Amino acid sequence: MKIDQKFAAKIKNDEDNMVPLINVVFLMLVFFMVAGQIRKADPIPVIPPTSINENRPVSDPNVLIVVGTDRSIYVDDNLITLNEVKPYLEQAFETALDKDAFWVQIKGDGLLPVEELRPIFSEIRLSGLTKVSLATQLQRGQE
Repeated sequence: MKIDQKFAAKIKNDEDNMVPLINVVFLMLVFFMVAGQIRKADPIPVIPPTSINENRPVSDPNVLIVVGTDRSIYVDDNLITLNEVKPYLEQAFETALDKDAFWVQIKGDGLLPVEELRPIFSEIRLSGLTKVSLATQLQRGQE
């Protein structure tokens, strides 16, 4: 009889030791869900230029144009040519639900000269859009 009681007590103690581990796992899960940030990755790696402006947009852009150092142009993750930018923007604007809040963001690599972005700005202007933003990253303090 005593053997059965010792075995039953040992099983009960093993189950009790799992409860703190389960609590820790759930706590970590909640922490990473709250602290983590899930964002869509850019189609090509781009490091935006630095800026001292701390203002950030409140909403996501309707159209995101990513320009790489090799001068490749991605509009909403689609590789296109410069001549295709204007028709794409016009079509996106026509299908937008809120035309007053429609805006375009250009995310160009910081190593790319401004002269390389001018044709893209011209295509945006020719499409009739006026709300355009250039993506930058906040300049870190000098060490």
